[in-house]
Amino acid sequence: MIDKTAEMSRSRDGFVWTPQSGFSYGLRTPAVVSSTPHGELSDKYDVIVIGAGFAGLSAARDLAFAGKSVLLVEARDRIGGRTWTAYSEKGESYEMGGTWIHWQQPHVFAEVQRYGLDDFIETNAVPEGCTIYSKANATDPVISRSEQEANKTLAKIEMLMARLLDVDGKGGRTVIPFPFDTRSSMRNNTLYSQIDELSIKDRVAQMTDLSQEERIMIEAHASSFFGIPSNDAAFSAVLYTYALCSFDPKTTEDAIMRYKLSKGTTSLALAILNDFKGHRIFSSLVKSISLTDEPYGVSVTLESGKEFNSKAVITTIPMTVLSRTEFNPPLSFLRQAAFKEGVVPTKMGKLLATTSTNLPGGYNIVCDGGSLPFASAFADGTRNGEPLLTFLTHPGHKLDSDEEKLRLIETLHPQGLTLTSARAHLWSEDPLAGGIMPVRKAGFLRKYYEEAHRPHGRVYFCGSDFADGWRGFISGAFESSYRVTREVLQHLNE
Repeated sequence: MIDKTAEMSRSRDGFVWTPQSGFSYGLRTPAVVSSTPHGELSDKYDVIVIGAGFAGLSAARDLAFAGKSVLLVEARDRIGGRTWTAYSEKGESYEMGGTWIHWQQPHVFAEVQRYGLDDFIETNAVPEGCTIYSKANATDPVISRSEQEANKTLAKIEMLMARLLDVDGKGGRTVIPFPFDTRSSMRNNTLYSQIDELSIKDRVAQMTDLSQEERIMIEAHASSFFGIPSNDAAFSAVLYTYALCSFDPKTTEDAIMRYKLSKGTTSLALAILNDFKGHRIFSSLVKSISLTDEPYGVSVTLESGKEFNSKAVITTIPMTVLSRTEFNPPLSFLRQAAFKEGVVPTKMGKLLATTSTNLPGGYNIVCDGGSLPFASAFADGTRNGEPLLTFLTHPGHKLDSDEEKLRLIETLHPQGLTLTSARAHLWSEDPLAGGIMPVRKAGFLRKYYEEAHRPHGRVYFCGSDFADGWRGFISGAFESSYRVTREVLQHLNE
């Protein structure tokens, strides 16, 4: 149980702004934990796990349970990776990264139940009676749409999405028969590989009877799953998300953004860490990974110059920033291309703002298509008795230092909003993340899938970015860690 008001360490990540104090950097979180004392560390381990997000934590835990000596190395000063919970001085919680889970996501749900954390808070981004707003530029007026108008638009989008997905005459249901097993799906239906050659924009272009308005509408909605342009994301990425949810629109919506842990995502990370029986070091960036034929021939060198050796390494470094780590021997050109050219990072930040403005009917706004720093926002509960607004933000606006830009939030309502606080983690500007997640481009399965998923000698690539199922979600991190842990144990036990 986390004592939310107790003395709590402050991570270097994130910032908070208030009208009274301006900007301050770093947020209170129980995710900041201590390293193993230097004198207790060994020079050699069976396995070194790089990264203390959910994939790294669960892999380290399970390898240690199997009797292997494990060193967990993390560049940040905290656990959780792209998912963590911050707290105000009054004990109010704020999810700064990945947030929502669902029983449709089996791997994370099993972990949540394992630790008795399956108590949820429900997010309702569009409650009954909610007015939907839109505004693209700072000088534009806020446009309001009634619930009836919004429902009419949503019904049309649902109809267009059904047509978009129907590439097989059966609603798309036969294309990806095993959404948690890419290889089996490709073996059982060659249409999957063919469909993967299309971007979202390509697929929409095949629907030749659409009006220009419908084309814009469906492209925008389908690409909103990932926050990148429709010509960058593979259409198969949309299709497999629906396949994971049995092609039910309501289930898909709920699985993506409905339920969050009442005790916070960091409570799950801490529970796993408490089960880990091994060594750990934080604030330690990995500079290079080198392989030789020696029994402990996988060397990990930190930015500090300290070197550790192991029989195998699991790296959970996000795919889009892996190129900053030196590999000896180097990664194949094909694998390097997979990480650099085969995916596009979702360049978004997450900002949580409180307002003293009363919003009895909820709040939901779309800001894309213009110059505002914000992509979208919705009301999600209260903090300290005030509505909490969850924003996705665009990069390059210096929201962590430019108060004028931050206060544009106050223009996002017809009657204005009074901003009382803002907290954010700008993931797109975070050098350890490179964005929220990588999204595959068209053709990834044919060009890169096999190379990206095989080990590099005794270095294994792991994490939500490498999942077959809920890629980019918390559940995908666990899915990937289970697979890679099994592969590493098979190698060590040979």
